[in-house]
Amino acid sequence: MRKLFTCLIINIFFLNSFVFAFDIPKIIESNYQLSSGDVINISVYPAEEFSREVVVSPDGTIDLPLLGNIKVSGLSVLALEKLLTERFSRYVSSPRISVSVKRFSSYRVAIIGQVQRTGYFEYAEGMKLIDLIASAGGPLDYADSKNIKIYRKTKNKDGRVKEEIFKVSMESFFSGDLEKNIELMPGDIVYVPRQKFTTTTKWIADNIIPWTMLTTFALTIGIISRK
Repeated sequence: MRKLFTCLIINIFFLNSFVFAFDIPKIIESNYQLSSGDVINISVYPAEEFSREVVVSPDGTIDLPLLGNIKVSGLSVLALEKLLTERFSRYVSSPRISVSVKRFSSYRVAIIGQVQRTGYFEYAEGMKLIDLIASAGGPLDYADSKNIKIYRKTKNKDGRVKEEIFKVSMESFFSGDLEKNIELMPGDIVYVPRQKFTTTTKWIADNIIPWTMLTTFALTIGIISRK
């Protein structure tokens, strides 16, 4: 029984590690709903000549070779990839479509992970990290406030997009030191991770301890009733 329990704990730990190994910006970007003014990059393989960087027009459409005008406003990035794959399949053999957002239309920032409310929030001039976390309802009990990450896309002088990652610890904030309270930029994605091992600990607390307490209580009642 002990061996089985140990194997279960190890499996939960590695599953938790695997989940957080994903590229966080890609996860949230894939569910982002497109809107007018967004700049998106569409890659078509193996027909690279049809790849384009386009701007979503005010009427919510984009114009692509072969396909013409396509309504994309309100679609997620994943939904658009699926739609374009179906449309291009008429002209290209087994196309692989990749869609990425190069620039967001409106001033928004996103926060995911261990906070009360995840998602996109309106960006305000001078908005800082702690402002966004407060808007999201604050961190959850198992939040790892020492290892917060901010993902940011910026353009180089040659026009290429560069991804930057800033690591921030909120520990100093609690003592009134706001020097590392980074000022956010439109399009930033803030990730508040879960503390290490807390998935396993929480699972034990939610599933093992209550049953242990119930068993102990039942045994106690049994002993008392025999007296």
